[in-house]
Amino acid sequence: MSSIGSRVRAVLGYRTLPTTTFLFLIYLIVFFAIVATDELTPVPHKGSKKLQWIDLERAQKDLEHIAARPHPYNSYANDVVRAYILKRLEDTADGRDFVHVSNDLTSNGSWASTNYGVYFEGTNLLLKIDGTDNEEQEAVLFSAHYDSVSTAPGATDDGMGVTTLLQLVEYFASNRMKRTAIFNINNGEEDWLNGAHAFWQHPWSNMTSTFVNLEGAAAGGRPMLFRSTSLEPIQGYYTAPHRLRVRNPHGNVLSSDAFARGVIRSGTDYSVYAGIDRRGPDFKPGSEVKMEGLDIAFYKGRSRYHTKWDSSAYTEGGERSLWAMIEVARGVGVGLLNEEPDHRPTRSAVYFDLFKSTLISFRLRSLLTFNVVALVAGPIILVLLWLMAAVIGEPEHDHDAPPPVPPKQTNSHSPPAGQGSSTARPPARTFGSADDTADNSNSIWSKVKNVLVIIWQQSSFWIALFLTIIVQGFYVWGYVALNPFTVYTRPYLVLLSAFCLAYLTIVLTLKSAFPSSPVKQATITRERQKTTLLLHVHLLTWILLLVSTIFIAKTKIGGTYFVTVWYIGVWGAGVVGVVQNFVSSRQSPSSSSKGKNRARSGSDPEDHSERTPLLREQHTNGSARSNKEHETDEGGEIGWWIVQVLLSVPPFLVLIGQVAMLLLDSMSQTLTDGSSVAMVYVAISALAVLLVLPVAPFSPKLHQGITFLSLVTLIATTMYLWLAFPFTHDDPFKVFFQQQIKLDPNTVLLNSANATAVASPAKITTQLTGSPVYIKSVLPYLPSSRGKDINCTQDLIRAGLKTCEWESGPRLAPTPGGKDPWDWWPGATTTQSTPALDSAPSWFKADVTRTSWASAKVSIQGRNTRNCRIYFDSPADSGVKVIRYIVEGGSKGMQPGYPVDQKEGLKELRLWSRDWEKKWVVDIDWEPTKLGDTDEDDGKLSGRIGCEWVEYESAMIDNGSVQEDRRPKIPALEEVLAFLPEWAVVTKAADGLVEAWVPFSV
Repeated sequence: MSSIGSRVRAVLGYRTLPTTTFLFLIYLIVFFAIVATDELTPVPHKGSKKLQWIDLERAQKDLEHIAARPHPYNSYANDVVRAYILKRLEDTADGRDFVHVSNDLTSNGSWASTNYGVYFEGTNLLLKIDGTDNEEQEAVLFSAHYDSVSTAPGATDDGMGVTTLLQLVEYFASNRMKRTAIFNINNGEEDWLNGAHAFWQHPWSNMTSTFVNLEGAAAGGRPMLFRSTSLEPIQGYYTAPHRLRVRNPHGNVLSSDAFARGVIRSGTDYSVYAGIDRRGPDFKPGSEVKMEGLDIAFYKGRSRYHTKWDSSAYTEGGERSLWAMIEVARGVGVGLLNEEPDHRPTRSAVYFDLFKSTLISFRLRSLLTFNVVALVAGPIILVLLWLMAAVIGEPEHDHDAPPPVPPKQTNSHSPPAGQGSSTARPPARTFGSADDTADNSNSIWSKVKNVLVIIWQQSSFWIALFLTIIVQGFYVWGYVALNPFTVYTRPYLVLLSAFCLAYLTIVLTLKSAFPSSPVKQATITRERQKTTLLLHVHLLTWILLLVSTIFIAKTKIGGTYFVTVWYIGVWGAGVVGVVQNFVSSRQSPSSSSKGKNRARSGSDPEDHSERTPLLREQHTNGSARSNKEHETDEGGEIGWWIVQVLLSVPPFLVLIGQVAMLLLDSMSQTLTDGSSVAMVYVAISALAVLLVLPVAPFSPKLHQGITFLSLVTLIATTMYLWLAFPFTHDDPFKVFFQQQIKLDPNTVLLNSANATAVASPAKITTQLTGSPVYIKSVLPYLPSSRGKDINCTQDLIRAGLKTCEWESGPRLAPTPGGKDPWDWWPGATTTQSTPALDSAPSWFKADVTRTSWASAKVSIQGRNTRNCRIYFDSPADSGVKVIRYIVEGGSKGMQPGYPVDQKEGLKELRLWSRDWEKKWVVDIDWEPTKLGDTDEDDGKLSGRIGCEWVEYESAMIDNGSVQEDRRPKIPALEEVLAFLPEWAVVTKAADGLVEAWVPFSV
């Protein structure tokens, strides 16, 4: 029986090898499960029931047509894409009286944020499919935008979203649902969500109560649930019929929290539909959202976002990404369109997926309530159990144990010299002797030493945590100082390196406090040490849970749900440890007595002689060997530790592992957008520490081989990461481009057109913005920058980036294309040929006239463009603040919830027209920030007037069919596209790739 027990204990006992193997397998299985389930599922075979009413071949053709070339709002390619989509919608609606198409060319509106105001003329395409219940007031809105940025074809942003909607239109037209479905394929999202704002000017906006917005914030991969207004719209993931339900849901409330706290510096139409960015005197923060809804988006491959690599040929996942978006949108759409509208108040949600197979969601308030109960009840229950174990588990006096046997007196006949006896004892010591004094000193020192050991062991976990934080801080500093962008292409190696460092600092510290001993009598001690460490980890998780609960209560952040799971797991393991100590203490007296009896019987000396049987001597020797093997046996309790590991390690490891993958895939490539480098590395270090902490209670039993492997891995990965070049062709360094043209006011402004006889030439400069670490490494590749006076300054929009500027020269001067449209300009004709490149009239004309003490009228008309702007100087410089604007021909007043900030005034006014070369007439009112003795002392309206252009030859829709003198050109951008190194790529810095402007004052 003892042999069987030893064999079982060798496999399942709390020993070094079983513990190390079990924990290693758990980490390995969880890691591979997370990675494997993150892979995109294959596209269903043709004829599959999953593809019923879905035409993937047609969807791929739609995507290739929509994303054939860049098509921003201010381009002719945009008109071509719009015409294609309109034709597709009309074909679907043909012959179906319950399907209605709205070619919206009438929705105009004005709205403002804290920094700028907008006048926009919408060109949205809408389609409505009547529901079978004939109730139009509870319609579901499906939205995506068909415009792209000027530097990207827009396959994922947002070609896949539009293609998905075209498939859903056909699906729902062929399979009518209970509720009405409205599709808004909008235009102008890339220019700050203008198409979504224009939707609120359309009559159908009064019918919708729920929305699903499809977006692309990267370059493919698996779409995820970015944001949800509440728990209600998430039910669409569950309520669809089983065969149509989303099979691989992916979402996490952390992304919603990041948007809410401003960590993610981008916006989607979700903000406008939900109305979360509303403000003003008529809006109360925290009030009900305008619509309940979901934001579903791609998030992987951020380095290719808004670049030429965002095309159908280079999308991460290709057709599988497209199918993933269609499957999610269809499943959620069917679920929402067939469920009854929920009119309950908005309930904030917590949601996350498990291995991309199940989406778990519940109320944020439920999490808050559970946390409060756990914070109060958890420690109380644990303390009560510990006290009960201490009282009830106290071993009783063993009455059956025999009295202690006095030592035998030695025989008066001492053995001859040279012969020893096993019973020989040292002579007795007298009280007060030198030996007795030394023993007393040793006894005092031993007690002091024991106290110090106890203090060291009880504080070792917190010392290990403190050392880990300090060491990780130096590690982050090393990355930031030596190779800050190495995480850009190798985020998982950075995590592995930080994980190994955290493992070494935590495990080695705890091993020094609780050294392993291969002695079976140490089994109970090891179990108690494990329970002690578990209780310290419990205290840490309790503190984290308290902080998490405060955050939930004050900021409505639900992304700390994994702390709750961790606390419950550690608490359960602590309960198991207390129960185990109680059971062990109840069993220890009898076994101890038996052991003492065996020890006494084995130690009784016998006088051996020649008559002593030889077999008895052999038996004695065998017993000695057996006892020696028994004493060196590692021992180890069976079963208890396995339960503790299963409770405290895998659940938390699964959740924090998925969070780590999400953050690595989404954060690492935001550095070129201006995100904080230190913040990214701090986040990775924190994740590494969290991944290691679950093994802390079991660290004394971890094999030294894991420590050696971690040390080797740490050295190898760190050296590589600190020395490797951070950018590749697949993950390129991103630079932002814009060309600025400063024009002579005398040739642009009507009221100063004849001020001088000779116009000064335009000043044309090229601007590249990027990380200050690498932007200067890119510039020498551009021929136009060589030998020029380059001025690099802090970028005003993107914190952490620098803008380098130099004169372009006449060879790289842009042209707007088209022809002069300003017949209202004195002496101008519309038949003249294209003027010289440096001639101001070839760009735009403007007129600024003061109409009263605090108002003016501004007229602007640009050549071959439909986007112009008015920039206003700050009140500190001009002495006035703009408080109102009205565009002639537009809607009256501001969109509700988006007024001009009356306190700070307007800094910029953006004008968008659906017609080319529109003449804008804007009435502007202002207030003086201080009153003087005269009108001049009251300040004056001043700033800049400019227009934008985005078309260039390599992205032209006509590919040479437009006359040479009317073809727009941006040679400086063509130079950047041609000469950038393969590890870099260009994107737009602003709405216009070229901006021509003049100063004004009135």
